[in-house]
Amino acid sequence: MEKYLGIDVGTTSIKGLVVDENGRLLDTYSWPLKMDIPKPGWAEQDPNLWWEGVLEILRNVSLKHTISAIGFSGQMHSLVCLDKNFQVIRPAILWCDQRTTQQCKKATEIMGGETKVIEKMGNPFLEGFTFPKILWIKENEPANFNKIKKILLPKDYIIYKLTGNLGIDYSDASGTACFNVNKNTWDSEVFEKFEIDISIMPDIYLSYDDRGELRNELKSQLGWNNCKIVSGGADNAAAAFGIGISKKGESMVSIGTSGTVLTITENKKPDLEGKIHYFNHVLENKYYYMGVMLSAANTLNWVRDHFFPHSSWDEIEERINNSKPGSNGIIFLPYLNGERTPHRDPNARGVIFGISSINNENDILRATMEGITFGLRDSFELIKEKTEIKDMRIVGGGAKNKTWIKLVAANFKMPIKIPQIDEGGAYGASMLAALGNGQNLEHVLNWVKIKEIIEPDDNLFEIYDELYEIYKKLYFSLKQNYIQMAKFLNL
Repeated sequence: MEKYLGIDVGTTSIKGLVVDENGRLLDTYSWPLKMDIPKPGWAEQDPNLWWEGVLEILRNVSLKHTISAIGFSGQMHSLVCLDKNFQVIRPAILWCDQRTTQQCKKATEIMGGETKVIEKMGNPFLEGFTFPKILWIKENEPANFNKIKKILLPKDYIIYKLTGNLGIDYSDASGTACFNVNKNTWDSEVFEKFEIDISIMPDIYLSYDDRGELRNELKSQLGWNNCKIVSGGADNAAAAFGIGISKKGESMVSIGTSGTVLTITENKKPDLEGKIHYFNHVLENKYYYMGVMLSAANTLNWVRDHFFPHSSWDEIEERINNSKPGSNGIIFLPYLNGERTPHRDPNARGVIFGISSINNENDILRATMEGITFGLRDSFELIKEKTEIKDMRIVGGGAKNKTWIKLVAANFKMPIKIPQIDEGGAYGASMLAALGNGQNLEHVLNWVKIKEIIEPDDNLFEIYDELYEIYKKLYFSLKQNYIQMAKFLNL
């Protein structure tokens, strides 16, 4: 029996899954990670900690399983810099790091404005993306910049440590802001304009390409003499593939710490307004639109932890159901840490609007969940303008809450499918490992089973349509106030 290992190199943990040749989940493994915050708004990790965690998972897996192929998923955008000996030069700058605002502004001007950038790269220069981080190192750490021989992303650093092969896949490459989405390769113009040698960029592979075998010392340690290493993909793309998202119109809504809505499209046109992302999928010649809200389940966690610390999640859900749709007039803006889609506003903050003496704590909780759902609807509506949405599947911590799924169904006005296995990018990585080991796509997609379908309640359509319009207007009413408050706080 063939066995496959999917490894997700995340921000807070590394996760490993072992599955059999029919996608049955055999074992799960994890390794915690800590993020360093050297300054406010900065976020870094030592890549050697990823390697330490992956090695420990591999050793534990080898005690029970012989693996035929390993696939990967990893945090997007994060920058690993290697010197001429392919040693790490400095800690990796992570996807959530916000230090590159000035580099993004300058790069946008030099490239002729945001529209021209998006036409080429599929997305604007954003603080979290990889290329602005390279520019920041060039400007602020010239000694480190001059040492750079290659740059990699997190999962690709692990692949290098396993095989000695330097590379990246198309789904991660498309999130670097220096990848030309029209030519499907690194954009030579951006490197020329900023006087950066394009040779620092790795070769690009398909997400299910064979990247070689384990180094000999690892073969000896693990006892896996014929184990293939497969490229894998960016975390959101791999997670979407892991629940069967592979064809035009198939979509995923993910309610985790952040919230995303992702849809496969045949429309090869980025959003020129820059409100939603446009990236390569893990399948060849497939692309997707994606909207991202920065605080989804994290917002509900914050409300519970600070105001209902002794309530279980079952009690929280019961409280929410004891308030009626519309939360007796309260609307919650879930912008605890700024917002990306659709506002791209780091100054935006959370707001409880409409509270009165008739309200109670149940209304506050329901309004929080409704507000987060409206934030997801922002992405859904923007994507729907660009491409057809035929099918919606839900994953993440929020997918374990039936009330929340019903709210999503009512706001999206479509059935929401709950996958039987919801293991994020690691399961998608195991599916890519199977593809790379010779299984055909149809068989691998058949691994995915739907546990339940939640139908939308059409009695709620009118209620949520009206509230959503108020929700959208509130941000614009407060935009200048957000700016003034940021100045007051010296942000």
